[in-house]
Amino acid sequence: MNTVADLIENNYSGVSVRSILTDQDFRKRVLLDPTVRGNTEVKELVMDKVAVGGKVLLTGPTGEAKTLFARVLLDHIVNEINSKKYHIKGCPFLEDAGYLIHLSKNYRKNILNSIDVLKSLCPYCRNNIENKFSTETVKVNLDNTEQMVNLAKITEPKLLEIEVEKTIVRRTQIDPRNDPESLYMLLAGVENLEELLGGETNETYSARSHKVGTLSQGFMVVNEIQRLHLSLLESLMGFLEDPQGIKYNLAGETVFIDGAIIFTSNAPLTVFGEESQPIINRVPEVLWPARDVDHRIEIVKDMFNDHIITNMAKITSNPALIRMFDLSGSRDSDFVSKLAYEFLSHVANESIPQTLKSAGARSENRIARSEFYSGLDDIHNPQKSPHIDLRTLNNAIGEIVIRSKSSEDFDGIIITLDAVKTALEMYDISPTLINNGLQAIKLNLRNQFREGKTAVNVDEVTEELDKLTSMTEDELKAIVYKYEQLDLKNKDIAEKIFEQLKSSYEALLLVNYL
Repeated sequence: MNTVADLIENNYSGVSVRSILTDQDFRKRVLLDPTVRGNTEVKELVMDKVAVGGKVLLTGPTGEAKTLFARVLLDHIVNEINSKKYHIKGCPFLEDAGYLIHLSKNYRKNILNSIDVLKSLCPYCRNNIENKFSTETVKVNLDNTEQMVNLAKITEPKLLEIEVEKTIVRRTQIDPRNDPESLYMLLAGVENLEELLGGETNETYSARSHKVGTLSQGFMVVNEIQRLHLSLLESLMGFLEDPQGIKYNLAGETVFIDGAIIFTSNAPLTVFGEESQPIINRVPEVLWPARDVDHRIEIVKDMFNDHIITNMAKITSNPALIRMFDLSGSRDSDFVSKLAYEFLSHVANESIPQTLKSAGARSENRIARSEFYSGLDDIHNPQKSPHIDLRTLNNAIGEIVIRSKSSEDFDGIIITLDAVKTALEMYDISPTLINNGLQAIKLNLRNQFREGKTAVNVDEVTEELDKLTSMTEDELKAIVYKYEQLDLKNKDIAEKIFEQLKSSYEALLLVNYL
């Protein structure tokens, strides 16, 4: 069994959420995690807020990976905790053994403050330390300052003998929409619910009978905080009121928990009632915007890839399995046109109010927050054009992949712009959005065709139109091969893919098609 002395020998000095989140290598790993693409500045801000106070509220449009990022961030933190942290043996709140390491080195330099640190530990740790210091004739009490001062000479070596154990925590996710009972248990952490829910009970709650909830482990995502009942928000009050971290009330005594609670909401804080506002306002808020169109293109590519792999695997979809297949490479013959995923991405991007796209909007800025909230109201308004969130795109992409069939002379599926456009027209999406999406990819294509040259006068525009009208099939083929990177594929496969894509490119590039 490890002791404090063993940890000192191994140069352990403690691990905290703050120390993890302020480590630049850790932050890079989070930012480079491909699970949630984009929003780099906002991710940095979220990590700052959690590092400072242990809690944050992410507010933003539906389907933009708020909850997913919360899970990813906490998973990264939990992995660091599980690989590095040691706590005082038997502590349900996982008090860092680093407390005792620092005390053992500084106790006699500042005895009174050191005693205060010992008294600030959780009741379980205090009890263990008192037992370690006590003898058959003398019962040590940490609250007896005079006694502790007199024991100063033996305190430092005794602290070195206290046993420690490896910390193992897990990340918990609670959704009040489908799991209210466990949310009560999580926040209450008591043996039964009668007292919390207002019923009569004869139970008494001492430190020993107290059932410590998952919150004592310190890592939790709570989805859709706007759906929490007021009584639950009030239950959260104790955890949220301290600006420096998370507090847990144990038998009338405060325990400080080193952890992180991330809340999410797709609605403005204005939807909360007046009674809820003082509670919600205790949580630092970060406005989580829609990702930009470039990252949306990458996300749509990921979605196509996931659905193609899922179809190929023929077993239950599992993200870990998909990643395994993705890393090992999919079949060369399965192909999604670049035009297809760019078109979907631009249509979705066009459906999002401009106020929800600003990564620089800060909740601390009253005007920025008001404009962001206005955008959230817009996307929830059924009278306006629908917001095409990433969940809707994922469903559409899944259907497109399922309906795409291999041909007799081609072992694989080819998904073209025409196929995607046809599928999208079946959804309640305005023709304006679809046309804007087509115009966006047409502009991209023509910029590619110009090779960076921009037409600036009528003569040049006329010359360009003549070029497009008179384009030979070889010239068209060269553009398609370059844009779709068909040169990287087997020659026969590339030729068959080109034949499938040809009509989409002709419609976008040849003037007589327009």
